[in-house]
Amino acid sequence: MKSLSNKWLIVGKYVQLTEHIDPVIADLDPFFEQAGLKAVVTSGLRKSEDQLRIIRTELTRRGLAGEYQEAFQPITDHIQWEFMEVYAWQPAWSKLLNLGFIVNPPITAKVLMDYYRPGSDMNKKGQVIGQSPHTHGRAFDIGGGPDGLGNELRVIESAMGKVKGLKGFLLERNQNCLHIDVQFIDIV
Repeated sequence: MKSLSNKWLIVGKYVQLTEHIDPVIADLDPFFEQAGLKAVVTSGLRKSEDQLRIIRTELTRRGLAGEYQEAFQPITDHIQWEFMEVYAWQPAWSKLLNLGFIVNPPITAKVLMDYYRPGSDMNKKGQVIGQSPHTHGRAFDIGGGPDGLGNELRVIESAMGKVKGLKGFLLERNQNCLHIDVQFIDIV
């Protein structure tokens, strides 16, 4: 993988690369060099179980694990919740969204609680949200340093339209990362 030799946008030790995110990460390296900014790719391909691990970790971090014990059951287990059959982790995931922690579900699922994305007045309760683009190898995250993500954000903004496959980005303040979406590109 080409991005493993980056000098400025470094790929973290446990990041799983794909043929679609690797060239984008590699092509972003000169933009970080030009800005004189070292940054770290903290996440790449994440399977459904990895998404559930993130949900469980955040529940524990927020002291909600006891309230949402069902979230620690196997990924495909179901429970009854407000007269509906839902995934056992679905209420916990919905609660995290309700609290402003943005995380895609491990399996496509409906939001069970009020959920307003930052900057929007539209309630997404009842909407179906799909799996993370990480699950399909079409996204990676750049971690924020102690000064936040302002510098990383400026570098990505400057690279938009110049790096093949770079589709878009989302600032995830609660996770202290910059989520980067990539397009599927022809690999030659």
